[in-house]
Amino acid sequence: MQRSRTLVVIGIHREELAFGREVVRGLPIGEVDVLEIPDGLSGRRPLPDQSFRYGTLHRALYLQLLPYLGPSHRLLIDLHSGFDDEGPSADLLCGDGGLRTRLHDILDEQGADAPLEQVRIVPLGEAGVVQARTVIPSEVWHSPAFAYLGLEIYLPNSAEGRARGVILARSLIRIAAVCAPEHVG
Repeated sequence: MQRSRTLVVIGIHREELAFGREVVRGLPIGEVDVLEIPDGLSGRRPLPDQSFRYGTLHRALYLQLLPYLGPSHRLLIDLHSGFDDEGPSADLLCGDGGLRTRLHDILDEQGADAPLEQVRIVPLGEAGVVQARTVIPSEVWHSPAFAYLGLEIYLPNSAEGRARGVILARSLIRIAAVCAPEHVG
């Protein structure tokens, strides 16, 4: 069986697992590979005296993803969800400049015809630009073996908004899968 070049991981934060399942359930079989974390960490901010333990567990969980990335995988999509009354919207967090460029190009091509409300591409780890800071280990987001894309979908607090967020997430996963690099490193 030929594997996809893209692995989507869902459930890193247990409160987001149901959303992740809903998103991947609507993707055609074989379009992407899916890794479900059934017992992820809480996505809630830890209390100050719990920060070290939480950070250690978070790092360990992400490092455990590495053996699941096979030789065919060129892209790891890390799906998350959050809340925004103005949503749905999305942040695409990526340290790979080539992938960011391809994502920009496709999103620009699709323009107003796509269900892509408020999508931002946020660089990870580049000096001199506005960028995101992440607690995800650099072995994951800056790997020479694959590109990393953090996909954060912000959902309004309504059933209709959540449904639009699911559509947005599926659309962005498909776009990212098309943009997956042939070779990394």
